[in-house]
Amino acid sequence: MSTGTADPGLERSATSGSKVGHGLKWTMGGEWLGYLLQIGTIAILARQLTPEIFGVMAMALTLTVIVDQLRGLGLSQAVIQREDLTWVQVNALFWINAAFGLLLAGIVAATGPVLAAFYDEPQLVEICLVLGVSYAFAGVAMQHGALLNRHMRFKSLATRNMVARTVSSVVAIAAAAAGLGIWALVLQQVLLVVLAAAFVWLAVDWRPGRPRELRAALHLVRFGSLVTLSNLLHSVSRQADNIIIGRVLGAGALGLYTRAYALLTLPLRQIKNPISAVMVPTLSALQGEPERYRRAYGRAINGLAHAGMPAVVILAVAAPEVIEVFLGGQWTQAATIFQLLALTSLIQLISTTAGWLFVTFGRGGAAAVWAAVNAAGTITAFLIGVQWGVEGVAAAYTISQIVLTGPAFAVACRDTPVRPVDALVAVLRPLAVSAAVLAAAVAMRAVLPESWPALAGLILITVAAVLAWLAMLVAWARARDEVVDLYQTIRGRKVRHDRQPPRHRRTSRLQRRTPPRADPGVDPGAGLPRPRADRVGQRVHGSYRADRRRVRASR
Repeated sequence: MSTGTADPGLERSATSGSKVGHGLKWTMGGEWLGYLLQIGTIAILARQLTPEIFGVMAMALTLTVIVDQLRGLGLSQAVIQREDLTWVQVNALFWINAAFGLLLAGIVAATGPVLAAFYDEPQLVEICLVLGVSYAFAGVAMQHGALLNRHMRFKSLATRNMVARTVSSVVAIAAAAAGLGIWALVLQQVLLVVLAAAFVWLAVDWRPGRPRELRAALHLVRFGSLVTLSNLLHSVSRQADNIIIGRVLGAGALGLYTRAYALLTLPLRQIKNPISAVMVPTLSALQGEPERYRRAYGRAINGLAHAGMPAVVILAVAAPEVIEVFLGGQWTQAATIFQLLALTSLIQLISTTAGWLFVTFGRGGAAAVWAAVNAAGTITAFLIGVQWGVEGVAAAYTISQIVLTGPAFAVACRDTPVRPVDALVAVLRPLAVSAAVLAAAVAMRAVLPESWPALAGLILITVAAVLAWLAMLVAWARARDEVVDLYQTIRGRKVRHDRQPPRHRRTSRLQRRTPPRADPGVDPGAGLPRPRADRVGQRVHGSYRADRRRVRASR
């Protein structure tokens, strides 16, 4: 943990409740608008393109998703986490990112023939060649994005990312309608990265100088490389299921699996990503204040669970309807996969926050070691589960996450103010509320006629679940207070935790009637005996009221 002073222009923004709330509001708003846009885009493209086309694209993305973890070299996290950052270091990191982006572009393009031979899909040669172009553009925008995050300029990030998503989605739909097939998906991926890089560059006034004094950034590169190794191992473990399914079961099965997984995780990413984007710089700024750090982390997990867990439950119960409404009838086989992956998503909603602890305290080595253990366990589960088909892989994923979550928090909380039990306590009430939502959704599902349209069934299940959620909040004051706290944080209002909830505060009739004093230096009650209060409700006793009436009459 560094304790020096940053150069002028690189100082951290003051961390306050209103600043965090403002960041959450804009980041979450941007993510949810992007989610709705992506859902609409998927719904249109799924009717224009076949599962085999999505499967081939997923084969290409298994490579690019893994390479994405190398793109930034963890240097963005280093810029966000470092206290004593200098412009010389930022300039050096820019050129390192730019050079590495060009290197990755060449690697992705050159790996196309290998990937085509592995999957027996010749199209992958040309696809990888085009996808490689995006890495050259991404490399020159990494530090600009990191500076926006360091200064908590989340509004600027959210608006620019939304514009890039919108343009790339419209172009993809137009390309698919024109009969370009898989190239519509490729064009969407490349255009999104290129536009996002251009917009982020334009949002920051700083421009790089000549590449010099690269040694000044060596310690940041060391930390970033450990973070990159950790992210790379996590990415390998998360993409291993796609690789194994594509190799063993083929493009059709992989298309079903990836669409089910994407449709389930898309709404959760719109919850997790904004909170993570705001909390990493916030917690980094609180490294020197252990108690505030612990409270902020607990509140973040609690809010994440309240926002995400009921949504996962609804999606899992209504899986057949969700698949038919958003993907169409040709994807109905994905419903079982969707339900099996729901529990995985429920666990990952919380387990991924362990990474915040590693990054914000600069524990890159510990993060890399745990990532290696996690990758070994997850990949082993996939290799076992594939013997039972796509459903076996989904079930194995869930089991591996259940087993690994406890040890993950035990390792992550070491040498931090946070204890593993803090995470457990933070999610207890959201879990109980989600259980009530589950019961209501299952009950509604049981009474629905099979002949009903999928959209009507989805609406009724959602309504029943939402009513159960509201009933739990009305009946359970503590859970309601937590949800209100989350809402006020997103609204940007400062929440005080050192006061009792409003229902416990009572004032006397005299206090409610007395207007505020015009002059703070004058006390109209001076010389009067002070009231005394009993322990129930601050009731005023004695001759105080009579004395007040006599004073007013004498005026």
